[in-house]
Amino acid sequence: MDFTGNIAWITGAGTGIGKAVAEGFVAAGARVVLSSRDGRRLDSVAQELGSDVALVLPCDVTMAEEVAAAHQSIRNRVGEVDVLVNSAGATVFRSFLDSDIEDFDRLVATNLRGPFLCTKAVLPSMLERGKGSIVMISSIAAMELFTDSSVYSATKAGLKLLADCLRLEVRKSGVRVINVFPGATNTPIWPERVREKHGSKMMSSSDVASAILHACSAPEGVLYEQIMLQPTGGAL
Repeated sequence: MDFTGNIAWITGAGTGIGKAVAEGFVAAGARVVLSSRDGRRLDSVAQELGSDVALVLPCDVTMAEEVAAAHQSIRNRVGEVDVLVNSAGATVFRSFLDSDIEDFDRLVATNLRGPFLCTKAVLPSMLERGKGSIVMISSIAAMELFTDSSVYSATKAGLKLLADCLRLEVRKSGVRVINVFPGATNTPIWPERVREKHGSKMMSSSDVASAILHACSAPEGVLYEQIMLQPTGGAL
């Protein structure tokens, strides 16, 4: 895979799948823009990845003003975005009754509003140029039922349909919209006790990142619409 000359904007790039995706694009020659709310963590990631990190942009994707400012900085300092990976995400492991309004609002803002805002920012230029890839990192929880995940699952199912409808709208434009549904992946989104018990059974962030890069590097006439990944042994 060769992404030389491409600009890839990765949200949630400080940890987990987002960081692994950033590593993959850097290795493939892309100029990578890193975003997350934690600027200090982003700086650490940028030091690890080296000079191919084009820009470090702390950004809260739930805030329209911050997303707009981040996108304008990318255009002014790097160029137009060729690949957007919406990786920023949040969850709570609580039953419906134990989930409060603050949980609901936070997860909707991060998992649904954030990708909406970032996609709105990059899409006009992609449509004008007739190319680009938008990756929505959803979850297997959008497709299968799990306890203590009602709010999280609702946001990820909403993200799936947001992407599906957008894909229908832009299908003939040359812009790719790709849904990714990872199963259990060993990232900090899981409580430490779960990672200690089940980490060896989970996929790695790099496993998911490899699938994303493969989809984004597909031949011009090919679109991977939905990518579903599960650990070899199945769900936890």
